Amino acid sequence: MSAGNRTKTLDDSTFATDPGQIRLSRKKLRVLRPDLYGLHGLWQLVLAYFRLGWPQRTYIEEQLHCGDSRAAVVISTSPLLIAAYTDELDCIAMLRFPSEFVDQYHLSKGTRLLTVNCYGSLPDYDPDLILGPKRIERWTGFHPLIADFLTDDDERVEARKRQISEDEWQRALDMGTEYARRFPRVARDGRPVYSATPASR
Repeated sequence: MSAGNRTKTLDDSTFATDPGQIRLSRKKLRVLRPDLYGLHGLWQLVLAYFRLGWPQRTYIEEQLHCGDSRAAVVISTSPLLIAAYTDELDCIAMLRFPSEFVDQYHLSKGTRLLTVNCYGSLPDYDPDLILGPKRIERWTGFHPLIADFLTDDDERVEARKRQISEDEWQRALDMGTEYARRFPRVARDGRPVYSATPASR
């Protein structure tokens, strides 16, 4: 999902009603995805240049800027589990992150974060999602990025959080709490790009 017609990796025929408009911190991305840097990262850039690979760093950067920004809530700190909400599917994707993020970002249960989502349309819904009654029959899965872990653009992140309704924050918390109760060991790898892959239930 993108805004405008200038992206290299997104579908420019669609656009987000609440785009993230968030700048990527390459320093923070390196923490989560060190494989995108160094010699391995350089090789990926070469492959992408010759259209033999997919430019993941560009995709992550464009998703943060153009993707759909929504509520995300910390559900557990041990392990660190975050429920990323989408109104398109009226559900959450549960994401797992490194435990050291709890102290680094001063997280506790209920901490409000921001997810920036892109969507996909495959024949079947992502099998780890529990779809809600308010879903829109348009997409079958989504890729959430937790913006707080990928940007230094704190003012923009906080401004967008203030625009999100209390109902959405509560829905993300309630859905995440119920999901963790029903599936206590089920969560996606929260790292960018990997978080598009459904968790096994």
